[in-house]
Amino acid sequence: IDVESYHGDFSIPAEELLAFPTTEDMAQSVVVGDSNNEEEGGNVGGCFDWVVCALKSTSLDEVPKLIEPLVSSETRVLLIMNGLIEDDFIQMMKKQQQFKGLSGVGCKAIYGGMALICSNRLAPGKISHTYGGKLVCGVAYSADANDEDGKWVESDKEAILDLFEMAMPVPFEFDPNLRRGRWWKNVWNLPFSGISVSMGGITVDRIVNDPSLRKLAYKVIDETIAVANADLKKHGCTEEEFLGEETRDEMMTLSDNMGPYKPSTMLDLHARKPMEVKYLFRTAVDRADALGVECPHLETLVCHIEAHQRHHNLF
Repeated sequence: IDVESYHGDFSIPAEELLAFPTTEDMAQSVVVGDSNNEEEGGNVGGCFDWVVCALKSTSLDEVPKLIEPLVSSETRVLLIMNGLIEDDFIQMMKKQQQFKGLSGVGCKAIYGGMALICSNRLAPGKISHTYGGKLVCGVAYSADANDEDGKWVESDKEAILDLFEMAMPVPFEFDPNLRRGRWWKNVWNLPFSGISVSMGGITVDRIVNDPSLRKLAYKVIDETIAVANADLKKHGCTEEEFLGEETRDEMMTLSDNMGPYKPSTMLDLHARKPMEVKYLFRTAVDRADALGVECPHLETLVCHIEAHQRHHNLF
């Protein structure tokens, strides 16, 4: 893996990578028991403490089956993916359990991860990291809290902080409210990925430096924050937990400093690959409709994006 980063380039030789063609093969690599030797009590095949899934949300419905060989009731699952995905994913996990004649979600906890770090996979094994941001994670489901709507216990927080401690000083934050965290990321994704694709695939610098597109970005930001706060209010959040001017300013300042960054949806449009439309864009508008919040600029963008998806068959 070759990484070109504004923090400094680095490479990981192929012989140092532990990679597998399937998750079934990955599961067979685990030795369970008190010994690393099968003859002394260890058994090959087992589940993991953590499963980190960093796929496009176009593949969300495939994730439960994909990770099934790796997951037990003690496994924590982290989805570093775009969009409002957790509600559907929890239901997918429950249906998979029901299919096996079991109840519940089938894992210890589910976390959502929001990566605002300006990185793209340009080709197999080639990563471009052009600007620094942060990774934010929160809890979507906790078996210990017996909750499917973001409640968690202290051990859930400690577990993910321990997971990323080895990656410091990479900026990492735990958000106690994942729903807010998802909307926080949407305050960037919806205007900037949205305008990029709506315009046929343009870089972020062209958006922020064009007075009309910059004005449009602010309008979409404001509409996104309005929908977000209505959603947070519906789920019992106080006004102190709402998104506000600081988020508005944060996302525009970040974008002003990104340079010619290419959002992943722009790359997919240009490469004629499936685009993340449902969970990244349409779900936000559907949520607004359900909450009675008008978002005409956002809805227009999403209609343009869906038209690109249909015209180029990017499903």
